[in-house]
Amino acid sequence: MYNIDESRYDCPIEALSNILGKKWVAAIIWELQHNKMRFGELQRSVNGCSKKVLAQQLDLLIENDIIINDKKVINNIVESTYYLSKSGVSLIPIMQTMIYWSNSNLSCGK
Repeated sequence: MYNIDESRYDCPIEALSNILGKKWVAAIIWELQHNKMRFGELQRSVNGCSKKVLAQQLDLLIENDIIINDKKVINNIVESTYYLSKSGVSLIPIMQTMIYWSNSNLSCGK
């Protein structure tokens, strides 16, 4: 049984599809594949994503151990840096395969 956003799934593919299918999630993961980013940097990179939605999706990804939030206190100011966890990094080849398959098989990619 897989629990994602208060929903339960018997199928692991359906559970992962539920995460990756949420608006902006794939773009967030894709942006973090090479660099650690602070919230504002990530929001500028994921053009069009509101602060509220970005925070919600980051929480979802952190909860599912896809992204890590590295919080540091510097001069009494909390700075958060986001980066992919080991399991998040392992999603990149899957996403690359999905891109390849989509470009090869879906009419919108032709």
